[in-house]
Amino acid sequence: MKQHRARGKVSHPRGFLAGLLATATLIAGCAPAEPLGPYEQARVHNQNRSVSADFAQHPVVVEDPFGFETSQLFFPSSEILVVVDETTAAALRGASVALVTHAPMLVYKPEMHREVVEEIRRLGAHTVLTVGKVSLAPASGSVSVIRDPGGLEALGTMTAYAFDEVVVESPDDAVQAVASVGEQEQKWLRASWADPEVAPQARAAAVPASSPRDADMAPKVVATHQSDLAAVVNARSYGADVDVVDDPNPVTSDETFMTMVGLEDQPLLALGQEFGTDEELRSRIRGAEAIYMPN
Repeated sequence: MKQHRARGKVSHPRGFLAGLLATATLIAGCAPAEPLGPYEQARVHNQNRSVSADFAQHPVVVEDPFGFETSQLFFPSSEILVVVDETTAAALRGASVALVTHAPMLVYKPEMHREVVEEIRRLGAHTVLTVGKVSLAPASGSVSVIRDPGGLEALGTMTAYAFDEVVVESPDDAVQAVASVGEQEQKWLRASWADPEVAPQARAAAVPASSPRDADMAPKVVATHQSDLAAVVNARSYGADVDVVDDPNPVTSDETFMTMVGLEDQPLLALGQEFGTDEELRSRIRGAEAIYMPN
């Protein structure tokens, strides 16, 4: 005799049904959240960084044509100091060495000779590399002053690195050229229009190098193409990235706003008077957030 299986509803214990309902509820609760828009992503990125307590915990605007303020801001000490004349060509050449050796850079004027000497003492520098027309006499002993003789070979002798030549077409491109040099790159930033003046008794000699200082603890740093080149060099030599924007006002440029969003009450270093005062920059960031992120 054939056996027939009973057909009908399958009954389940109440506990099983309760568990199934709870699982469905959990799955519904894990549905993907609404993706962040570009401004929200930029804000999260800007705020998700650890900044050293050595820096102001609010936006700061720095005008620093000769490099003294940023040297003091980023470098409590340094074995080497690069000093260049007032030409952009000399500053680019000096930057090429400063970025590799992680050294501060100053711009020299005869009437500021005393301030340069005082900064050498503050830093405790043992080696000063001069580029161009700089009236610091070569010396030996506690402080050695080396005059750069120019050329590609001298860069290798001074730093023990092989440099690639990068031609900078215009002084207007100088800030971007410095900001674009990678951490592990050795670039001779050579001005297309002129090489720096070579001072008498110039010779290539080895200079000391340090490691990057920032340890990923630098504030967000922004600049424009018109920013003070020495200030940009010092920020990069310290190890900070520098974002170069075309418009210093976040209210009138969404690209600039994305570099600053969320930082109205956070560490932010803006290089150049075109960013306004500290409070003006803070107010502009808030105003831009009201425009671009009204909700």
